[in-house]
Amino acid sequence: MEIKPFILLVSIFYLLHSSSSIRSSSSNNSPDAPDAASSTPKSPDGSSSTPAAPDAGSSTPDAPDETSTNPASPDADDSSPESPYSSVDKTPIAPAEGPSATFSFPSKPDKSSPELEKICQTTKLPIECVKYVSLFLNNSVKIEPITVAMTGIRAATEMTKQAIETATKFMDEPGASASLKEAMSTCLDNYQSIPDDNDLALQALEKRNTKEASYKLSYSLTSMDTCFDGISQMRITSPMRDMESELERLLRINLQLVSDMEKS
Repeated sequence: MEIKPFILLVSIFYLLHSSSSIRSSSSNNSPDAPDAASSTPKSPDGSSSTPAAPDAGSSTPDAPDETSTNPASPDADDSSPESPYSSVDKTPIAPAEGPSATFSFPSKPDKSSPELEKICQTTKLPIECVKYVSLFLNNSVKIEPITVAMTGIRAATEMTKQAIETATKFMDEPGASASLKEAMSTCLDNYQSIPDDNDLALQALEKRNTKEASYKLSYSLTSMDTCFDGISQMRITSPMRDMESELERLLRINLQLVSDMEKS
């Protein structure tokens, strides 16, 4: 009879122990909270595949590349407009209305002297040199570079006077076009300065001042070039083209003869 209370106490203790064991077991059997680290998906090589936090700078959309989005600029060589100063006048040149006027020279000598030919060979136009100088060369004059040069200058002055008369005649013709009148007017203005420059060149040569003579002869040649420019701008064929060409050649010969004297 006295054993029953003891048994009862043991039963109660057993029940309490069983209840705590069950609670403990249930808590052990409940699913654990997912480990943040273990739940992170792994990459095939075992490293964490957690996506990197986006970079604040990279999340801003990139500004468009102007060089890539803008259309390519065309090649400057193809698109740049041609300078008006380099343009070429393509207006057709008016054809000649007849043969060119020519100079009226004195009778030609039968032959030229060997001394004259030798001096003229030093120029770039030896044939023309002999032709023009021999027409005005005085047989009593000793043939040497200075006398040949002075004779050529006098010949150029006589040819210029004929050119002035001829240009005036063409400019005053009733049926002359405005372009022809303008071209002849330009040539006349320049022809008229040639005799004066030639006279100054002769005076310089008499003093053996070849440098000064070269300057004056270069002015005469510039006047001739200006005449050619005026004709070209008017887009005409000069009615005295042969005269202009011959005068220009003689002026070049004279300048070369005097320049060579200056160098020697």
